[in-house]
Amino acid sequence: MAMTDDKAGATAAIAATLAGLRNSRLATITRVVTIKTLQLLGGILAWELLVRGLDVDPRIVPGPAAVLESLWALTVSGILIGAIWITLQETVIGFAIGAILGIALAVILSEIPVLKAILQPYIVALQAVPKVAVAPLFLIWFGFGMESKIALVISILFFPVLVNTMAGLDSTSEEQMELMKAYRATRWQTLLRVKAYVALPFVFAAFEVSLVLALTAAVVAELLGSGTLVGLGTLIKIYDARMNSAGIFAVLIVLSVLGVALHAVVVAASRHFLSWSRPV
Repeated sequence: MAMTDDKAGATAAIAATLAGLRNSRLATITRVVTIKTLQLLGGILAWELLVRGLDVDPRIVPGPAAVLESLWALTVSGILIGAIWITLQETVIGFAIGAILGIALAVILSEIPVLKAILQPYIVALQAVPKVAVAPLFLIWFGFGMESKIALVISILFFPVLVNTMAGLDSTSEEQMELMKAYRATRWQTLLRVKAYVALPFVFAAFEVSLVLALTAAVVAELLGSGTLVGLGTLIKIYDARMNSAGIFAVLIVLSVLGVALHAVVVAASRHFLSWSRPV
């Protein structure tokens, strides 16, 4: 009977400890969110006061009220949702294709050192070319539709993924390789069971940077030529022609939020797939 009481007491103590940890974590999150919200509101208030106090021309720097009004008008009209969808498609499709191509070529070059030695100078040369400079060529080759935007996105994120993946694959230690040889593992088994796990943190590090770059590339491509598609970059171009700074600021805010959301998705995926690499 005494043993049963001890177990019940221990269980209650553990439950109380876990509840305390949850409450403490919730309080910390609430405090951080409150502080960040107050900082944001304070920044918006200071922005409005400076614009009004210095009597700044709204065509140069609009006040937050004008920006929010423009953002609300875009949202109500439905134009903003359509533009976000177009830019998001260009970003995600280009990111997926570029990531697959980069990882695939990195694996091939890692497994065939002779081919890597042959192609390395060309890879470096192509990586050094400013991708925005070749954007007009993509417009000529693929037209003003979504294909040219996707092509620019692929060209920008392909090399970071390729280089990071190769670095990850090449960082496999000699001890790990010798162990796989001792178990008589094939090259395919070594790649899947050792090299892939070693390279995975490098790949996600490239994804964190590349996905935001992909969004930037899609917007730049839209600025250069969008045809009948109206993405976020196209909206910036339209507002620029009208000298509507409030509209430009509104689109920039949307792009910032979208970039943060895409980065958060990659971070969440990284935490899920790399949970085994975090210290217990």
